Amino acid sequence: MIAAIDAVNWSALPNPTWHDGDAPERVAHALRLLAVSTTANETGNAASLLSGAGFVCGHAAMVFPAAHAATPILLDLAEHGQRPRIRDVSVSLLSDALACFPPAGHHRVRTPYGDDVPLCCAIARHIRGRRSALLAHGRHGKQLLAEAGLHWRLTIEETERHPDGSLTALAVLEGAPFGTPVDAEVHTSPRAQPAPTAHTRIDDLTTDAAGAAYLHLGRPPAEPLPAGTVLYSAECGLRAH
Repeated sequence: MIAAIDAVNWSALPNPTWHDGDAPERVAHALRLLAVSTTANETGNAASLLSGAGFVCGHAAMVFPAAHAATPILLDLAEHGQRPRIRDVSVSLLSDALACFPPAGHHRVRTPYGDDVPLCCAIARHIRGRRSALLAHGRHGKQLLAEAGLHWRLTIEETERHPDGSLTALAVLEGAPFGTPVDAEVHTSPRAQPAPTAHTRIDDLTTDAAGAAYLHLGRPPAEPLPAGTVLYSAECGLRAH
């Protein structure tokens, strides 16, 4: 755990408030304290540091960019923490991160699969990738997975444009099926910033248990949507204080 914490360049992460207490390096310090805590007081103190600043700020309902880097470490602690209280508090902190809103101007992060990804969606994708470990936490783990499922991601595989201007597409859905119509943010290139006008409306969605999806876009962008185009919830893209 300590090696994973030390592998992150915390000083390169932004501190939206510029307050020393919100510095990403303090998040790293709190994660180290949590990982090696041996008593209830030590675990509680470390959790308080993470829930009070830098990772999330509970009283302001704010989540910070450093939470994205901290999420895989908390997931490791949720699965392999030395004591049950460490594992449980890690799940709770991850739930807090999804429930809070990031500061305006710091609500997107760079990921290995794309730039300018909504922070909540990036955190949720980490969480969905650890499904088996989280199910071992019973009700709380299932609740966290359900929360992560709301931050869906669709990857386009094929599209067909129709004479009325609408578009149908085959895609892969990560997350939970959702009600339609809904606005979506279009990411046509992993390294390109989404244009303000790069939005579409999903009028209908059909999925199967494996995540294969068929969707109808009633208001598609004028430009083609090549295979690999990713759609995120437009609401997630707007989540910010």
